[in-house]
Amino acid sequence: MTAVMNPEQVYVCLWSHADAVPGHLHFVVQPACRSDMTRHNAYGPVLQLAMFEADRIPSEAAVEEVCTRLRAELGSSG
Repeated sequence: MTAVMNPEQVYVCLWSHADAVPGHLHFVVQPACRSDMTRHNAYGPVLQLAMFEADRIPSEAAVEEVCTRLRAELGSSG
């Protein structure tokens, strides 16, 4: 994540509740970029909440581009 996204920090979180009942797990690996911290005037869990509330979803092409870069960095073809 650091090599591909060049974030200020990388947040790693575990979310395990669906309808307030542990049912399945989500591991969130999130680049925390200075631009996001500045935009939302926040960091840590408050930044995550602000980003969720902003509901800014990247385009499919942007996601594919990052995935391609991550695969190359991890040495995986799939």
